Amino acid sequence: MEPTLDNLQRIAHSLAKRALKNGHDPNFYSPFARSAKRSLGINICGGKPDDVTVLLAVVKSTYMWNITEKFIKQCSLTLGQFDSQSVNLLVRLFHNQDACRQLISLSNNLKEKFENLLTTKRDHDERYNDTPLTRIELAIMIHFKEKYLSELIIDNDNNQLKSNIKFSIDDELNLAYCFLLAQIDDRLSKEKLNELKFLFNIRQSIDSLFDIYKNLNENFPKFFSLLIHCKFFAQKLVIVDQTIRNFQLFIQRYEDFIITFEKHYKSLLFNENNYTQTDAILDQNDPYKVSSFVTKFLSSNREPIKLPISSPVEQVQKVSISRPVIQQSVSPPPPSSSSNVPGKGLCVIINITAFSSSYDIETPKRAGSEKDVDLIKVIFKKLKFTTLECKFDFKKDDLDRALNHIDDQGTYGNFDCLVIFIMSHGLLHSFFTADSKEVIIRDIIKRYADSSTTTIWTGKSRLFFIQACRSEWPEHMQCTKREGVTMNDLSPKMIVAYSCSASEASKRSPTKGSSFIQVLCVMLLRYSHYLKIQNILDWTAKFVIKRDEVISEHQEKPVSLQQPEYIERNFSSNFRFSNNSLYDTFNSWDYETKLSLKIPLRIWTEIYDLILQNPINNN
Repeated sequence: MEPTLDNLQRIAHSLAKRALKNGHDPNFYSPFARSAKRSLGINICGGKPDDVTVLLAVVKSTYMWNITEKFIKQCSLTLGQFDSQSVNLLVRLFHNQDACRQLISLSNNLKEKFENLLTTKRDHDERYNDTPLTRIELAIMIHFKEKYLSELIIDNDNNQLKSNIKFSIDDELNLAYCFLLAQIDDRLSKEKLNELKFLFNIRQSIDSLFDIYKNLNENFPKFFSLLIHCKFFAQKLVIVDQTIRNFQLFIQRYEDFIITFEKHYKSLLFNENNYTQTDAILDQNDPYKVSSFVTKFLSSNREPIKLPISSPVEQVQKVSISRPVIQQSVSPPPPSSSSNVPGKGLCVIINITAFSSSYDIETPKRAGSEKDVDLIKVIFKKLKFTTLECKFDFKKDDLDRALNHIDDQGTYGNFDCLVIFIMSHGLLHSFFTADSKEVIIRDIIKRYADSSTTTIWTGKSRLFFIQACRSEWPEHMQCTKREGVTMNDLSPKMIVAYSCSASEASKRSPTKGSSFIQVLCVMLLRYSHYLKIQNILDWTAKFVIKRDEVISEHQEKPVSLQQPEYIERNFSSNFRFSNNSLYDTFNSWDYETKLSLKIPLRIWTEIYDLILQNPINNN
């Protein structure tokens, strides 16, 4: 018999059953032993260990060594993706799962158990939400929802599985402990590790808490019990001691939840025996077979978004700006052969983070914008675009040289699509360079219009994304010469998207970047092959607005809603960024590449459920 995990588990089951028959107690709580006892429906007690214990210890050792230091580092990277803002938002979303159709379709009791997993409660002061334990809990809950509760796994309508994912209670519990190990390891200095090494009489070289775990050769519950009982953390690192102790309460709730989930999951497996799988969502060869999910996404009987007309700063704004209106058509997109998919695209990222002091306007450092750059680069690299990124904060002269470079016929003459991201501080119709000089957005757009005599992009698809505030000018900067982009400034195949409406501020987290860029990148990940760009921008606006609504629910002061908008002139409805779905390949991406999308994608999914349950009311 080959020493595979399945065979070892069968051996563990057989040995536990034989031990019970002979009146012995394996006296071992390895994952396999627990699984075997659970499958027998018994609680083994009494008796003394015998050869069964030794054989099960071999199973224990084999299983535990599958947890690698690389995996613990990945857990640590995942925990590092959280910031206070995302923690607070996810805590709110996970405390209310009324919109999670997968949980509700299984059991209301299961939904309540999931909502109660978090240690922090609904009425908890948000200033104290972002704790090491909360990040661990959120990481575990995100993992669970992604793996077992996605649209790809559960068919709510038929109460059946679309894909048979192996479910293991012990694997899920061990993963939870891995996150705990990673969180603690991040807080330990080399000096603290050496003290633990001496305390546990370990002679081998120690570089991490994972090394101590390997040397002690104990299962996770026993290992963390040893850490508590040695009182090292209680004396040296109280927050770690509290995290481990509070985690014990969480893991009890989590085990209760996944045991309950397992019962419902098995019933879905039973239903699956009589279910013919179409794999419509999972087919990577034909991107348009994802339509069963996207159709549900597009055709739900919901109110379209109707946003208020912006302040009458300029009369032309009321006419020229397209407000997000959700298209209700559920017809499939045209075949890929007739779609206008770029053969060779150029993505230019102009991100200005630091500014020289200026009397005219306050321009503090734009912390967090580097995260926006990372997201854009990931998405457009996957879309097979050539990406240009400013490696320093552009002054006005630097910007002019860069824009001239983009128009070099010899370098970019054979490109057929131009995408430009401009991210900076801004006012109503302008943005600022690093030397605090004002640049009119309309001037940038017009230099790439078909009427321009200097551009090489005539007749090609040109998309501009502006991540900047659009606040009113201060009184000392009032000027009649500044004009906004109008439809007459645009040529066919040109579109300009703003992160907010006129007179609004554009929000950005100092650690995780802007809401608009995060949502836009997730929309491109999910639907760049399927939806026309106008629909992508419509839905991006809807998600940004809903996100602000969730944030403002429990705020003492009202939170202003950020309302993205765009302007276009007969931009092709056949344009698609790709022939194939990026999301179909997402799980095969390397860990570091998809890491930056992990939290934005989870927040997007939670808000997606809320939108379908409670559409935004007309303002």
